[in-house]
Amino acid sequence: SLSRNAESRILLALNSAWASSTLRKYHNVVTNFLDFCDSESIPPAERCPASEHLLCAFASSRMGSLAGPTIQSHMSALKAWHAYHNARWNGATRLRLVLTGVSNRAPPSSTKPPRPPVTRAMLLVLAAKLSMTDPLDACCMAVAASAFWGQLRLGEILSPWDSSFPTAHISYREHLSLAFNQNGSRKLFLPYTKVKKNRGEEVVLCRQ
Repeated sequence: SLSRNAESRILLALNSAWASSTLRKYHNVVTNFLDFCDSESIPPAERCPASEHLLCAFASSRMGSLAGPTIQSHMSALKAWHAYHNARWNGATRLRLVLTGVSNRAPPSSTKPPRPPVTRAMLLVLAAKLSMTDPLDACCMAVAASAFWGQLRLGEILSPWDSSFPTAHISYREHLSLAFNQNGSRKLFLPYTKVKKNRGEEVVLCRQ
């Protein structure tokens, strides 16, 4: 067996493998799965690793209430939970067929129509209502313009928490470059992204 230090390093690496927001979602799915097992009187030893039959039962329990992609994400959460505990994942062909069937029977209410796009006219309305001499208003306008012209998700440039500010993940004014062409376009460095993590990424904000 490995030393305690080696096991601790593995655990530390595993705990850093997913974003905190992803872990919160996965935790909720695992809790729902365990509640389902309680309702079906599944012994604790049979919950992880879960048999394909049990996985199919849990997936089909959502039939008629959730969209197919949502059920798929629930299975991804359970698969990650198994990997975390070094347990075999037994999902195979039968589970894939069940997921297809659940997706085919999803009610229309499980999906929402696309939201209308944000437009330049909306930005102009926002700018007219804000005062650029007020720090908060100026910050709101900068965020809106950067997200719009840089095609960014708000989660990439704003803190997800009201009570804290993850300095290593949020762009500062110093991350905005000087103009690099005659049009006045600039680059904004994102210190942390979902895909590239701590390597960060640059986005181009073209002058409009």
